[in-house]
Amino acid sequence: MPQYIGFSTQQSCKPPTRNAVAGSGNGFGSLLEPISVGRKFKITDQQLVINDFINALNIRQGEKVGQPAYGTTLWDFVFEPNTQDMQFLLETEIRRVGALDPRLNIEFVKAYPKENGILMEVQASVLPFNQSMILSVFFDSTTNTAQARS
Repeated sequence: MPQYIGFSTQQSCKPPTRNAVAGSGNGFGSLLEPISVGRKFKITDQQLVINDFINALNIRQGEKVGQPAYGTTLWDFVFEPNTQDMQFLLETEIRRVGALDPRLNIEFVKAYPKENGILMEVQASVLPFNQSMILSVFFDSTTNTAQARS
């Protein structure tokens, strides 16, 4: 059963302001209440696998050090015309990225062009649970990020 307990690195470049207590000299933290960097979180099972899949879609192929095959080439397709061949390439690329993770079983993929990017609907199941779910992922060309939509 996949399980990760740790600290979130999302928005870690911004100073933590939640639950911060003014210490000596009006600074954050004190001897009794240390500075809390990052948020403590716990992700288990299906959500962990989905987050890993979204992270793989946010990395361009060849950007990860030591793993040139990791990531996706979907960002090269964002401004291409919407043809049958292009949709086939998009769906094939999603299936390739999903096949990199043995915990994920992709059953169905459909691509839709949107004004600022591409919307991909992926029907997948996480092994060993085998519960099908539909995941909508929007590739936003303005922010260069892939985001899961509910």
